[in-house]
Amino acid sequence: MVRGRPDCPRCHGKGLVFDPDPQKPVFVCGCTADLAPDAETLGLPARYREADFTRFWKWWNNAQASGVRALLDRVPDLEDLLARPAEEVGELEGREDLVKLLQALRKRPEHGIRPAGADGLAQWATSGKHRFRHGWELWWIHGPAQSGRSTLAAAALRAWTERTGRSGSFISVRTLSQTIKDAYYDVRSFQNQAFQSVRDLIEPLQEQPLLVLDDWDRMDTDIRVAAALAQLLDHRYSEELPTILTASYPPEAMDRRENHPLVRLEDASLFERLRGAERVEMVPALRPWIDRIERC
Repeated sequence: MVRGRPDCPRCHGKGLVFDPDPQKPVFVCGCTADLAPDAETLGLPARYREADFTRFWKWWNNAQASGVRALLDRVPDLEDLLARPAEEVGELEGREDLVKLLQALRKRPEHGIRPAGADGLAQWATSGKHRFRHGWELWWIHGPAQSGRSTLAAAALRAWTERTGRSGSFISVRTLSQTIKDAYYDVRSFQNQAFQSVRDLIEPLQEQPLLVLDDWDRMDTDIRVAAALAQLLDHRYSEELPTILTASYPPEAMDRRENHPLVRLEDASLFERLRGAERVEMVPALRPWIDRIERC
């Protein structure tokens, strides 16, 4: 469905310009280029259609309220860690990230409570400002069930499309896996009534300006499903198209799963790209640093 800006003087919000002469063609109004796709067009499930960063931060802060004081009380320990000589603490991996985090929470303490890496995701989605260490705009959001990872991905998708005016798509990997299997087993399942091939299913996703692949870890174990999804990521990597994946675990955990279908593909390049993704972990940003102190 074509939509226009409600205040547009040419189409009055219809998105189409009709000539008084019925013999002349109807044109799509230029104001439609300024509008991001709506939630339904993006493929957002009903549960996530109202997702945005403002609502997410509010929900997250409420969920973390009971542990906020205990986390903030440990900030002096982290400042002391930075102040100690290198020969005493050794090379501190991620030092720059810790410095930036402490600077941010001095201005607004909630930055220390937000999910680790989520501020970077929000800045990228809303302003396009983020330095990707490995070139490809790939995000990996991980955390346990009900941690908010899918909601955060949906918020990023909406913010990105609103900023750029381009489209995107939110895809359940579990549903996509079953649809791919139906393309192979149509005789048995009778689900593929449109007689779509795997190519028909994957090609539209390859060119999406932004693609969210939700619940990546719920991919079917059929190796042909894995091959199709690997091909999808290979194409998006080659075309440098931004992609967001959500899962319950970090990408390194796949290496330890012998029966994981991607492991059986033996695609080292794919694993290297996934390990190089920008991370968002659904725990307060201060928590991983405090855990490191306690392990020392």
